[in-house]
Amino acid sequence: MLAPSLASARVVDVRSSTRRARASRASETRVVANVGRIINVKSSTGLGQLCAGAATRRSTIVFAGNDVPTPEDEKARFVPAHERKTLSKILPEQLLEGGVSLADAPAEWANSFTGFLGFEFMSVRTQNFPGLRVLNIDPPIFTVDDFLSKDECDALVASAEASGGLAVSAIGGAENENIRTSRTVALNSHGLENHPSKKAILSRAEYLLPQVEGLSKTEDAFRAPQAGESKWSFELPQVAHYSGGEYFKAHEDSFPINIAAEKGYQRRATILVYLNDVEKGGATRFEHLDVEVQPKRGKALVFFPSSAACMNDARTLHTATSAEDGHEKWVSQLWIASSTPPVPTPEELEEHNKQKAAAAEYAKLPRAQRRQMEKDAKKKEKANNRKR
Repeated sequence: MLAPSLASARVVDVRSSTRRARASRASETRVVANVGRIINVKSSTGLGQLCAGAATRRSTIVFAGNDVPTPEDEKARFVPAHERKTLSKILPEQLLEGGVSLADAPAEWANSFTGFLGFEFMSVRTQNFPGLRVLNIDPPIFTVDDFLSKDECDALVASAEASGGLAVSAIGGAENENIRTSRTVALNSHGLENHPSKKAILSRAEYLLPQVEGLSKTEDAFRAPQAGESKWSFELPQVAHYSGGEYFKAHEDSFPINIAAEKGYQRRATILVYLNDVEKGGATRFEHLDVEVQPKRGKALVFFPSSAACMNDARTLHTATSAEDGHEKWVSQLWIASSTPPVPTPEELEEHNKQKAAAAEYAKLPRAQRRQMEKDAKKKEKANNRKR
């Protein structure tokens, strides 16, 4: 897994001649690996350069914590995804080429990225999708080519258009044209509930994300989980239509933690499947990542709006840009949700606050006093063990 070091990593610009000389002399690229430390691997195109470019004019390199790589001494504190202020990007030229094909990446890097996904977000069968391309490492953003076939896309568009159910969806309990002007229809009515393309989306989502495998065949696949229930669910798939000039402004798919606690569940994954090609406009743009995805029929865009801890990841803020006049966009949306941890009782919350306050007071004590208290506690523990 990429865990601790990637979690606390920050991108350092490699323009210093000293660093460039070091990289050239070693003829290597430094990357963060699955053992949580920085190791050396041969420079190569593809995922081997995701976190660190070779010694090129615009390359970047990721180090754990400090500018100087000291893997043996580095013990950076693990920072969970929802607290991270850092980004781990692919190289600009790789992004222009449509991302990095995981199938063509070195096995060590592909395995590391896959482990990172499972540790911090959700497990993904990355090896089983040859069309999977990484657009951003952390937060992870990737696309899957040919997620749906041309015929499946065309059939779903035709059925949604003929259903008569397309309408501006409610946001925050009310229709809000300042946020969204596109129209949507849920695939549970208007003759769409048993649509073959709906079944195809669900089955391929289950295969991509093994934690929800077989979910669509259960009776409560679309029932919202309750806090502490240890349950996954699908939100009802939707189809959205954007005519020229229509948009969905910057938003997050996950819920703020207080709303998630009230609902008892959090959106963990988003799968957008583009149902037609859009030549001008209509891109999905991630505001903090400099990543834009242009709609291509059958392509799926996958990202994780919250972490494994059900905490929203604000770095995934994104916009559905408006399609230009004379163009339209059709897209299917699927959210995968999981139950949040149990809500603490008032007594548990009071005890937690007491412990937190005691820890804060303890941290204010002089270091020598804290050390003496720790020694006394160990002596007391040993004495109690002898009595037993």
